[in-house]
Amino acid sequence: MAMKMPHFVRLAEIDKQHFFTACRHGLVHMTWGRVTLRLSRDEFRELAGMLERASGDLGQRTIRSRDLRVTYRPNGDCEFRAGPLTLLLPPAEFEQFAQVAQEAARHLEKILTSGVWDREEPEDEHAGDALGANDHNPFSSN
Repeated sequence: MAMKMPHFVRLAEIDKQHFFTACRHGLVHMTWGRVTLRLSRDEFRELAGMLERASGDLGQRTIRSRDLRVTYRPNGDCEFRAGPLTLLLPPAEFEQFAQVAQEAARHLEKILTSGVWDREEPEDEHAGDALGANDHNPFSSN
């Protein structure tokens, strides 16, 4: 029997409330506190790249990439925007955010390069079981 790759994989985390997961259906889930933002793999790659540029250039006021934006405020906070979502982060938390996104991007590429999600998803033994279907949900309990 072939090893079953989980539907969700935790890519990287700061703690139980701040993490990135990916699913085999092509989405990356960014959970930050009580908010979860779902991104396509390409959108996530764009996010990770923009955060890498933003964290390396703290003197620049605003960095944009399509509907993603990081703005450094005069009080030192970083404002991260993804469409209608806005996170205000102190500089140290923003740096953690950028670092964990880079780690998640590297982990995602390793998974995709391995091809484990290219194979057909095996039948889930709990597919018809409403309680069992929730056993794999990695999202925040908030």
